[in-house]
Amino acid sequence: METRILIVDDEDVVQTLLSRFLREAGYVCRCAGDVASGKRLLSSEKFDLLFCDLNMPGENGLELLKHAKDHYPQMGRIVVTGLESQDIASEVLEIGVYGYIIKPITANVLLITAENALRHLRFDLHLDAYKNDLEQKIFQRTEKLDAIMNSLHIGVVMLSLDMEILEMNKKMRAYFPDAPSGKTTLCYQTFMGVPRDEICEACPMVATFKSGNSVEVLRKIRVTSAQAERCFRIVTSPIFDQNGDIYAGISLYEDITERLAMESNLRQAQKLESVGQLAAGIAHEINSPIQFIGDNLRFLKDTFGDLTKVMEVYEGVWERMGGGVPEELRQQLANTVEEADLAYLKEEIPKTFEQSFDGVQRVEKIVRAMKDFSHPGGDEKTSIDINKTIESTATVCRNEWKYVAKMSLDLDPDLPFLSCFAGEISQVLLNIIVNGAHAISDVTSGGSKGLGEIRIATHKTPSGVQIRVSDTGGGIPEKVRERIFDPFFTTKERGKGTGQGLAIAHRVVVEKHKGTLSFETEMGRGTTFVIDLPNQ
Repeated sequence: METRILIVDDEDVVQTLLSRFLREAGYVCRCAGDVASGKRLLSSEKFDLLFCDLNMPGENGLELLKHAKDHYPQMGRIVVTGLESQDIASEVLEIGVYGYIIKPITANVLLITAENALRHLRFDLHLDAYKNDLEQKIFQRTEKLDAIMNSLHIGVVMLSLDMEILEMNKKMRAYFPDAPSGKTTLCYQTFMGVPRDEICEACPMVATFKSGNSVEVLRKIRVTSAQAERCFRIVTSPIFDQNGDIYAGISLYEDITERLAMESNLRQAQKLESVGQLAAGIAHEINSPIQFIGDNLRFLKDTFGDLTKVMEVYEGVWERMGGGVPEELRQQLANTVEEADLAYLKEEIPKTFEQSFDGVQRVEKIVRAMKDFSHPGGDEKTSIDINKTIESTATVCRNEWKYVAKMSLDLDPDLPFLSCFAGEISQVLLNIIVNGAHAISDVTSGGSKGLGEIRIATHKTPSGVQIRVSDTGGGIPEKVRERIFDPFFTTKERGKGTGQGLAIAHRVVVEKHKGTLSFETEMGRGTTFVIDLPNQ
């Protein structure tokens, strides 16, 4: 392939001389007498080398060299000049050339300069091609890594040894949209939401930097995007350089809030299933003796009535016999009647029977409630009587509220049957009633200051049924109201609450039954939870 050279010089003699030397060596040459002509040739033809004089009329050669560098970077540039100046040489070198020839010119110098320029040009072009290919591969690999990182369902953040944020993936930015993209904020300030003057000792990344090992922890972090506390599994690992020294670290943030909630729900469901089986067994075992106790009481009551009639006849006979009875026998009988306090027994024994019957009926009611609560239905919706479910639930958890509150039921008798997951609705009611009892207990010091009240009311709505569960507790503080249905959030002391009761209730009502669960509260007056269940 031929090598094409453009010669730009205002002296015809120089053009002729350079063209002759170069053509004899096998090059193809074109000539121009000024910069403007040279630019026109460059725009219409392709050249491999440019020989350019510096001093020419109009624009000088430096302008053409700059133009060639900017618009034809794959063409080599050689300066041909009669001036020897340090300033000019510096300016030319700053532009970037492949040769510098001082007039007068000899064939050997010209050809050697041309060959060296072509060799350097080919090397530069090859180097540029290699560089572009390498940059493209790096770009593609980076793009692929970014795509992989941003498709992960866990947050990934890279931190320097100074705990500055270097990189964050898409999920991490979604968790913490307010986190800066530069290197200005330390991780604990961004992710923990707790301003500090120094890095916290419990930071897993600090432990990783100290030990050189991966560290795994569980943390509750207030996520900016959700405005709620979420549970994260955080795994930190070191990043080593070629010398084996740690120069950065990477943290993986996995949001396990829902998983923990599901595990908690599963444990609670298993516990409730076991309790339900136990309750069903106890209810069955209690039912039989209660039945024969009731039957025996009825028999004793009827028998006592018969014995009373017989005793009345004996008393009449005794009175008619009068003095025909020996005094000793008369006195013995009088003493026996007095010791037995027969009149008192005749008055009190019927009351005892009635009280015993009332106790048996209450036990029977508890047993029925336990059976209803322990056999709420399967995994499919069934048609249930909401009022009956409320009565059974209130009875089953009576021990939670009877010492601190009175229970008041205002149930609409004309409610329609609803298609529900019966067991889960019972659990919702149980959680809310128990919460109300705890709230009242806090206010009344466990009932020592008097009993509060839990009131449950139902009424029909255009779309279904509304249940209102009210308590006379202390109310919900304003600062925690927005978080009341968050999983694991609780205002109770450690060991008394798990923070799951209301979260489960909200999930059951809203997600599984497509209803709504809200609350009305007033500090010092109490709280009312409002459950709206649609008639599906």
